[in-house]
Amino acid sequence: MPSRPRARETPAVLRPITGYFARRVDPLTNLFLVLPLFAIYHLGVLTQMRRSGQGFTWVGNGMDFLTSTILALVHGDIMAYTAIASGVTVLLGLLILRARRQSSLHPRLFIPVLLESAVYAIIVASLIGAIVGAFGLGVLDQEGLPAQIIASCGAGLHEELVFRMGLFSGLGYLLSRRMRPWVGWAIALGVSSLLFSAVHDLPPLGDAFSLSSFVFRLLCGVAFAIIFRLRGFAIAAWTHALYDVFYFMLRHT
Repeated sequence: MPSRPRARETPAVLRPITGYFARRVDPLTNLFLVLPLFAIYHLGVLTQMRRSGQGFTWVGNGMDFLTSTILALVHGDIMAYTAIASGVTVLLGLLILRARRQSSLHPRLFIPVLLESAVYAIIVASLIGAIVGAFGLGVLDQEGLPAQIIASCGAGLHEELVFRMGLFSGLGYLLSRRMRPWVGWAIALGVSSLLFSAVHDLPPLGDAFSLSSFVFRLLCGVAFAIIFRLRGFAIAAWTHALYDVFYFMLRHT
């Protein structure tokens, strides 16, 4: 009887890479990986606040309901906001460290996740930019660089929470239970990406509508949703944030 062919083993040099992509990042690790985005953004907005008759005000990312809510609750008191933002950051850090004893939290994943997200951000920018240019829609064009970097961290965190983790994941889960799973997830992909693009044109913080920016953001929404579905929330959030950072840095060079 002929012997069964042996499965080809992964070369030793590739095992760390294949192991990294095979591992599903758990929710706690996702929280740990996006904690820097939370800290940079919610403490960074302190440098962008302006004094008014009602205390300090701030205009920033449209999906950031947290900052404006906290400012309203403390009546524009910047010291109270600083204390709350710092306290939440420290509390999250302590909870992560405590929970690490009872879960598979891997802090060493941070650098690989950052590198992977940077590669995705470059691919998204290059590929979607080429598609938009091929259709003759022009180049998406958009405050100083520090403010834009801070806003980029907020966009990566809050917009991925709302549109990918909330809308795409939630709608996809509900629809996939009532129809063919791939159809449900495809509808969720389209709806979440359309709304992601459309919200950037809504007043008072939105841009003036243009076909090039709408199509560009629509395709970005599709790309971020696919990354979220395949690689998880943290990588989608960092890809989004790093894409925005790269874009603004290139515009300032």
